[in-house]
Amino acid sequence: MKKLFLLFAVSLVFVTAYAQDKVILKNGEELNVKVVNNDEKTIEFQYPGETLLNVKNKREISCIIYESGRKEEINQGIEVPVITSEKDWEKVVETYIESDVEGLTRVDEIKATSGWGGSLGSSLGYKGAIKKLKKKAAKLGAGVILIHGQPNQSASARGGGVQVIATAYK
Repeated sequence: MKKLFLLFAVSLVFVTAYAQDKVILKNGEELNVKVVNNDEKTIEFQYPGETLLNVKNKREISCIIYESGRKEEINQGIEVPVITSEKDWEKVVETYIESDVEGLTRVDEIKATSGWGGSLGSSLGYKGAIKKLKKKAAKLGAGVILIHGQPNQSASARGGGVQVIATAYK
């Protein structure tokens, strides 16, 4: 009887130690982990068989499915589209808010200049530069661009075109 009880206790510990939650990232990746802490901006988790505590920003997470079956949808930040080729450039999301890219992976800084300038052409030039930035980001596999500052107004006023600088993220 003692052996049966001991076997049951060991089995229970084994099952509990390997109980897993599933964290589904916005990029589609699934992490089979044990969520240890869940606060407003981050989750802390451990991989099975490890004691190291990992932290993931909630902006990277789509949802968490807990061992109990409960599903927690995470609706923070912008939805990052999956970019598979340069042809997906229209899916690239542009933002001007730094907090929108918190937790995303920085790919590269990119620049684009349009040929349109002057007082009449700067609006068209800005739109053209954004289009070029989206195409560059898609070529890098990035789904989000963070636009920095204002376009180069002085070059635009002299007819030199509009230059826009951004950082690409995935």
